[in-house]
Amino acid sequence: MKWNKTLILFSLALAAQGQAYGAQPGTGYLGFSLGQATVEDFCGGGEATCDDEAVSFRAYGGTELTDVIGLELGYRYLDEVEASGVIDGIALAVGVQGHLIDTSLRIGVPQSGPFKLFTRAGLVLWQLDYDVFATDGLYSFSATDDDSGFALRGGLGVSYDVSQSLRIRADWDLYLDVGDEDEFGESDINVFSVGPEFRF
Repeated sequence: MKWNKTLILFSLALAAQGQAYGAQPGTGYLGFSLGQATVEDFCGGGEATCDDEAVSFRAYGGTELTDVIGLELGYRYLDEVEASGVIDGIALAVGVQGHLIDTSLRIGVPQSGPFKLFTRAGLVLWQLDYDVFATDGLYSFSATDDDSGFALRGGLGVSYDVSQSLRIRADWDLYLDVGDEDEFGESDINVFSVGPEFRF
């Protein structure tokens, strides 16, 4: 998949939102968050070593359509998760990194006050980058591959208004069935993160 085209479309969508923000001051927001991701079912139990947790970064922007409903676009990077083991005398190691572009509808309550609870649901375009290494002690083999597709996403969160233009936000994001079942399999990805959000 040509990710440069996807990122250009993503930038244009944010720019279009920025024009909408200019028409309706106070309804737009931009933010970023840092947290930890867990890739479910990545570790099957037969590996010599396995790490299914990784650092994750997300940048996003959105617009508040009403006091309760908002529309949000985001990009998330997942650092590498790794597994290694020995099968029939061959040592194997696999590393996986992820890139996710998502769009979601956000519903939050109450309508006013410094605290807001919200839920999100939508779609995600994902790309996974694989690094594979194998050796039998005499010969070694390494390869890289990538795969992409669409999945559903959901999430819950809470935000606190520090000021009229700044709030702190904590999120739990769930991405369902990410990956190709016929190649490396599908996994759910849970992410817990926190970061600042700027309103304008």
